[in-house]
Amino acid sequence: MATFLRLAVLLCDTDDTAGRLYQELTQNPLVRRLRVAGSLDEAARRTVDGEFDVVVVDPLSIGLAGLAGAGEFALARADAGMAVVLYVDLAEVESRASVFYYGERARLKDLFILDRRIPPAVLAAEANEVLIKCQALRLLATGRVRADRLLDEVRDIAVSTGDGELEQLVEEVGESRILERVRPDAELVRPTTAGTVFLSHRADEADGYVRGLTELLEDKGFTVLTGRGADGYVGTAVLNRIRDCEFFVSLMTRDRPLAGDGERYATSAWLVEEKGAALAFRKYMVLLVEEGVDDIGRLQGDWQRHRFTPTTFTTAARAAVAQLGRHSGRSEAA
Repeated sequence: MATFLRLAVLLCDTDDTAGRLYQELTQNPLVRRLRVAGSLDEAARRTVDGEFDVVVVDPLSIGLAGLAGAGEFALARADAGMAVVLYVDLAEVESRASVFYYGERARLKDLFILDRRIPPAVLAAEANEVLIKCQALRLLATGRVRADRLLDEVRDIAVSTGDGELEQLVEEVGESRILERVRPDAELVRPTTAGTVFLSHRADEADGYVRGLTELLEDKGFTVLTGRGADGYVGTAVLNRIRDCEFFVSLMTRDRPLAGDGERYATSAWLVEEKGAALAFRKYMVLLVEEGVDDIGRLQGDWQRHRFTPTTFTTAARAAVAQLGRHSGRSEAA
């Protein structure tokens, strides 16, 4: 199994922007070998002998005229057990979805996807998340192949020795494996880490409010994680951090005035997105909302909101942290 802990990756992309991804992949510890194919034909030749675990390809980099061939290539490699990553501009894909996912290419939706629009600051984290999934798929695929071979060997032994009980056992194991394969492979789910808090905040609030709130949380014994470095991009890495944390705290400060109103403000759009993700993951949530911020999405239970002004922030923050402390069983005096 150790052989497959690190991946051999083939990057097939004719776009110059793939250089960013190449640099991140060369530095990722999950990658043991990285090669580049300058064309789809070259990629096809280099992936017929099982030399690579992962192939990264952008069907749009060769133009819509070649989409049929690129889609066929990607699906054939996926069917052969390779992990296939589509490195595409998701906005462009969605704008041409009727063509991109036409007919048999509808199965491209089942492949791993890495968005070209990912900001450079979070590309490494996003690429790593995709590689983790590729690694799990390859471990599963190779494990099945080995198990099938072993099962065939035991079946041959049972037949050659006339051991009916062993032959029956082999058949029962084989049936169980068939039933297992008809279920879709579930993504590996990492357990929630007790005592962790995802702190959602605007990028320009990294000091001041955020520092004070972080210190209060850490004084209570919480471990604080953020989406820092994402620059407003709510990608897979940030979503996984939210999912893995036990609690979610959002610091919603003023970002811009609402149209036609000088007293009501919207907060950053990605804070609302992160809050939506926390709701979807059913996280225990506490919101710290600056007075005047009115566009924060719907949420049942005003008791989860703590309004503040610059002069009342410390009081509101202490109340929010105390609320988390009570819910987690931590003493307010801790």
